Amino acid sequence: MKKIILLSMLNFGTCFSQSIWTAGPMLHFNFGGPKMKVSFGLEVAYWNFAHFPYSIDFCTEFEKQRIRLYSELQTGVGIAGISAGPVMEIQTDKPALKLGFQSSVWGNYFFGIDLRYRYIDKTSFFSPGTYLKIPFNGRDKNGNSNSSSSSSNYSGGHH
Repeated sequence: MKKIILLSMLNFGTCFSQSIWTAGPMLHFNFGGPKMKVSFGLEVAYWNFAHFPYSIDFCTEFEKQRIRLYSELQTGVGIAGISAGPVMEIQTDKPALKLGFQSSVWGNYFFGIDLRYRYIDKTSFFSPGTYLKIPFNGRDKNGNSNSSSSSSNYSGGHH
């Protein structure tokens, strides 16, 4: 882990990817409702840095008696950013389908933290969490694959 952080810091100014994909696990602590619950997710995101940095992510998140599917639009510069988008929650104990909204602020390079606000089923949740993202399929400004989609080519953030 120390090597990844060191490589990221050394290569911060020489990041060549204009677009890249990331994927990885997430863990959140959801405060709201009667008690705190832990959720686990797997998220995939596409980042484009050609002009204004933007991203779209997709995630499936699991919590006791809940499955969430969401997508967020994001912007950020490597170490910090914001995101927001719709969330759909399948409540397996009722069963019911609920729609909502969530937004996050985050800070990271490959391993990061985020502070999420979610409003769903007439309840507000504060969900601090952590995640690990692995970059892959980096492309340069001409759309050519980078020699390696390693940390030295990644200039994105969060999800």
